[in-house]
Amino acid sequence: MYLDVQPDPNDGSVTIEAEQIVVWILVLLRTGAFFLGIPLFAGRLIPVRIRMAFGLILSLLISPFVPADLAIASHYVGAILLSMNEVCIGLLLAMMVRMVFFAVELAGYLISYEIGLMASNSINPLLGSTDATLSSLFYYFSLLIFFIVGIHQEVIKAFTLSFEILPVGSFFLQANPMVEYVREVSNVFVLGVLMAAPFIALNFIVNISFAVLGKAVPKMNVFITSFAIRILAGLVLLVSSILLFSSYVIEHSRRSVQVMLDIIQSG
Repeated sequence: MYLDVQPDPNDGSVTIEAEQIVVWILVLLRTGAFFLGIPLFAGRLIPVRIRMAFGLILSLLISPFVPADLAIASHYVGAILLSMNEVCIGLLLAMMVRMVFFAVELAGYLISYEIGLMASNSINPLLGSTDATLSSLFYYFSLLIFFIVGIHQEVIKAFTLSFEILPVGSFFLQANPMVEYVREVSNVFVLGVLMAAPFIALNFIVNISFAVLGKAVPKMNVFITSFAIRILAGLVLLVSSILLFSSYVIEHSRRSVQVMLDIIQSG
């Protein structure tokens, strides 16, 4: 069902039906929840009013073309259920995009631990929390790639297509997204470990080397020396693996766009 604003032939004014307002509100709820959860907007750096303003503008642009089934909204209980359903859909779609960034932050924690920089923390202005310095650095770097490559445009296009795949008034549980959601959560740990794998191997090699060296030279302070070597080698490896890290971010960010649509596919 497509809703259009019809002009009044009597006085030339525009008449907006109550059904159109309900559709726009439901679209706004899905869009607002989506903007509250996607990268850059999901944090304290951008005020809630600005995030909601983006959601308001996008909902105004797409609401006239959104198919809707408001049969259940004839009663206030049904309207509440539809509202909660749209919020859940928006958050679910946003979480699919955030999965890559969760993996990036996990990789930052693992790398910081492996090269001995866990004590180095910094304030994350996006979330207002204290995180490992490398975790915050990776997050900003991934966010920069996300916008430079143009993946944010693909995300917006996929979000608008979600109204065709799962129209307003259709419950997201009909698509049974839980299995796909659990699979994506497990992929967060897999991707995080893959990004940190070279540094895990580096730490293992350094520990084995200095364990042998400690036996060969008992008077040598193995702990202090290995700590400095591990940080130096870790930073060199970090610079050398930038392209590998970027490829992971680009590949899985583009994959998350497709997952956004797959997770709400019915049947």
